[in-house]
This record gives sequence, C-alpha cells and structure tokens, in this order.
Amino acid sequence: AEAAGGEVAAAPTRPDPFAAARAFEAALLLRPPESRSQRDPALSKVGEGLYLGGPAACVSWEGAQALLESGVTHVVNATLQLQHPPVPAGEPAFVAVRCAVEAGSSPAGGGAAVTAALEEAAAAIAKSKSEGGRAVVLCDTPGGASAGAIAAYYLMRHCGFPLRRALDALAAAKRGQLLSASLLQRLAEAEARLAAAAEPEDKMKSREADGEAGG
Repeated sequence: AEAAGGEVAAAPTRPDPFAAARAFEAALLLRPPESRSQRDPALSKVGEGLYLGGPAACVSWEGAQALLESGVTHVVNATLQLQHPPVPAGEPAFVAVRCAVEAGSSPAGGGAAVTAALEEAAAAIAKSKSEGGRAVVLCDTPGGASAGAIAAYYLMRHCGFPLRRALDALAAAKRGQLLSASLLQRLAEAEARLAAAAEPEDKMKSREADGEAGG
C-alpha cells in the first residue's frame, strides 16, 4: 500500500505475546549478581524438602547453582513464560514439571483447571520427597501467588494441614505471600473437599475400633 507522497506504507505487525516475558528475562540477566539476589532472595523453606523461589533460578546460572547448593532435585515451574532452570556443566538435570496455576483462573480455564494444576503440582512435590529429593516451586516474582498456592495445597493434600495452618507456614517462610482472592477460594474449596473425602475413612476407623473394643 502507498502512503501520501508515494511512499510505501509498512505492513502492520502482529503483536508478539512473548515480548514482555523475553524483556523481563533479559532485564534480569543484565543485572549484576548482587542486584539479582536483591530481587530474587535466597530460597525460602516452607517445610521439610519444600522451598519457594523466584525467577532468578530460571534465567541465571547463579540462581540454578543456588538450587543445587540447597539440595534441590525437583522443580515445579508455576509460570507459563519462564524456562526451566539451566543445568550447570557436570550436574544432573533437575526433574522439572510446569504447573501454571494462574493460567487456570482465566474464563476459559475456570476453577476446575486451577484445581487440576494444584493437584498435579502437589503430586510432583510428593513424588520428589518419596524419592528422597527436595522440591522448589518457582514463580515469576519472588513472592508469587501461584507458588504460594501450590505449596499451601501440597501441605493440605499430602500433610493433612488445615488451610489456616498451611497459610501460616507460608507466612513463616517470610516471602510476603499474598494469594489472590480466586486462589484463596480454590484453596478453601479444596479444604472442604478433602475434609469430606476423609469422613468415610474416619467413620470406618471408628467402627473398627468399636468392634475391637466389643470383641
């Protein structure tokens, strides 16, 4: 197409949906190590063999090395954009799985998608511990809500924590975890669902105990 004056007008370009993510990663990589560590502090321990971390582990060798030094063997990547952590030369690869919890909160995903992502992530953490490893949940911000929700759900699903106690564990990790209203709602629904599922088992145990007492 020709513009005024006979010049050829440039064809409209399609927006790049990953431009912001790439710019974010590039900005992190260009920061000096001390600046990156300020933005993405040391891993925070939520429970035995369970840590929370930020994006530096995904975009820098120093961040990946910090995972290895903490004994991390399994990675739950709670983002859609960031790559899995790089592996320093001579080190075994991390067992990594991507569970982008926030993606499920879109209208197309809904609560069912969030619940499925939480379940997959919690199962990955449980598997890491059954294999004698340690897991980290990584988010695109140091205090990311997605990572916090995954850690809380794991504590509820596999450790029997009530929601309040799981949230207290996040607070004790000192990462300023602020979960969105939608994620808190999903966790509250999960707590009710887990409690309902446990009731038949509790009743069966009670009957078995009564039978033994009567025998």
